[in-house]
Amino acid sequence: MGYSEYDVKVLPTVLAAIILVSVILAVALRRRNKRIRAIPTALIAVTMLFIEIVKQRWNFLGDQDPYILPFHYCSIFLLIIPLAELCGQRLSGIFRPIAACMAFSVSAGMYLFPQGILGNACETFGVSFYRTHSFIFHHLLVLYFVLVVAMRLYEPRFRSVFIVGGVGLTYGIIATPIAHALNENYCNLLESAIPPMEELRISYGQVSYTVILVVCLILGTMLGSALYVASSKFFMRFVFTRGKNQKYKGN
Repeated sequence: MGYSEYDVKVLPTVLAAIILVSVILAVALRRRNKRIRAIPTALIAVTMLFIEIVKQRWNFLGDQDPYILPFHYCSIFLLIIPLAELCGQRLSGIFRPIAACMAFSVSAGMYLFPQGILGNACETFGVSFYRTHSFIFHHLLVLYFVLVVAMRLYEPRFRSVFIVGGVGLTYGIIATPIAHALNENYCNLLESAIPPMEELRISYGQVSYTVILVVCLILGTMLGSALYVASSKFFMRFVFTRGKNQKYKGN
């Protein structure tokens, strides 16, 4: 669940590149209106849809593995990010806060426990098609979040935290019967890669395990979202106050 030797080398380097690219774009587009600043995030939405279509076509023409179907938790982004970035200002106002909070939670989880989300994708990048797709897809989520922040595309609000929790609950309700029907371990819904959780499943049964897993998913994403919103508000207030005081002293 922790870092492999490849993760230690690759993940910090890629994160540094993502931050650098985001800063360059933010500086280059800082005087542009919001619609122009949102072009990079719209390109991310298009790219995510494109590589998912390629993955599903590859799977359909090859292994036809049900596990590759988009029923994982991160597959939700294939719906939410395009709605946030490609469907007009009204839907963007609804879905961009959700997408940003969820992207932060998943990004934080990936960098805390890369083996739990990416597996050996850092090691098999360019060798395994599906692992390469996973590596690119999840880092597009990181890039999306960093760009939303760098481009100042929305003001974080705490109500988004509860919406993210509702998304997690909806996912659990929909994905659980699908996982059992297809006998595929989407999001660890059938059995857990985390030893303590797997012991819980064996000891207390599948129903108890599923309920606890979904609750942990909901609370985990809500906690990540709350930390992001709280830190953003603190930072924005600090910068605003500092800038205001400096302006006052300059006059």
